[in-house]
Amino acid sequence: MQRITSYRLTATASGTTGSATTSTDQSNPRGKVLAIELHYGKHDAVVAITSTMPVSQTILSIGATHTDAVYYPRTTDNDYQGNNFTYDGNANHVVPTEYQVFGPIALAISGATTTESVTAIIYVEEQ
Repeated sequence: MQRITSYRLTATASGTTGSATTSTDQSNPRGKVLAIELHYGKHDAVVAITSTMPVSQTILSIGATHTDAVYYPRTTDNDYQGNNFTYDGNANHVVPTEYQVFGPIALAISGATTTESVTAIIYVEEQ
């Protein structure tokens, strides 16, 4: 049976204004990342969301902004040799697929004002 679970991460920056950073981990979601909501405070921040298992991979990277938004991150599907799947053999027509996660997800913010916070709600289809 499949279910959609939401994981909420909040990171609050500390350090020098303009370069304040922080990161927060979430324990062990397992499944497909369907969507990510980002909710900002009043000031810009650079956001990165990464999965650390089975290997580290960036799921979402957003430049300096403070506009709340929903993202649907995708990666390319690969064949058994690691080549990108395509619709028709054209390298520009790759087949997108959801990111698979099997462990901690990290939310990191940087380039922020001290005490600026960002909340990410990550929707994962689990089996």
